[in-house]
Amino acid sequence: MIPVTRPDGSTLLINPDRIETVEDTPDCVITMADGKKLLVRESAVEIADRFRAYQRSVRVAEARFGGRRRSDPPARHNPSEYANPNRANLRVAGSGDGDASR
Repeated sequence: MIPVTRPDGSTLLINPDRIETVEDTPDCVITMADGKKLLVRESAVEIADRFRAYQRSVRVAEARFGGRRRSDPPARHNPSEYANPNRANLRVAGSGDGDASR
């Protein structure tokens, strides 16, 4: 969300993914995807800067949280050595327990 200021001085948070156009007439008008128009104090350039900062923050968060965690097992590991107490013990069907012959 990016903050914008209404003409009366109140702050409004808008979803930048829903912005359709930003017009810098004497007053700045933001047109949202649903057709709603917002009159704001900021200039179009300032809105564009905030939009770019928002996009950068989203990309950084995806890069930071999209990778492996320290608690993940190593890339090359033996699953039988990594016991997760929250996961039931899984067996391969037909591993000599007699279930595969039924």
